[in-house]
Amino acid sequence: MSILKVVLILLVLAAAVGFAIQNDQPVSLKYYFGWESISIPLFLWAFFSIFIGLILSGLLGSLSKMNLHSQIRQQKKRIAELEKRLEALRKGQSFSPRP
Repeated sequence: MSILKVVLILLVLAAAVGFAIQNDQPVSLKYYFGWESISIPLFLWAFFSIFIGLILSGLLGSLSKMNLHSQIRQQKKRIAELEKRLEALRKGQSFSPRP
């Protein structure tokens, strides 16, 4: 499995280097209101965009994970409360299911 992973990483790296070699002409991006960026090679804009996307998706994934952990803590508290109530019912009353 690790050999396959290394080969896949090398293929992606080779594709990235090939992309960088083919797209080295400087480009400036134009925004609204006449704003214009500095002129850097096209492959750097592409890599920068991918990097920003990875950062944003990582942040959103972390927020989602934190929310899920919070829900798990709440559910565990609820389970503990229900188990206490069940134990109290078993000790205090004879529990007979209704037909």
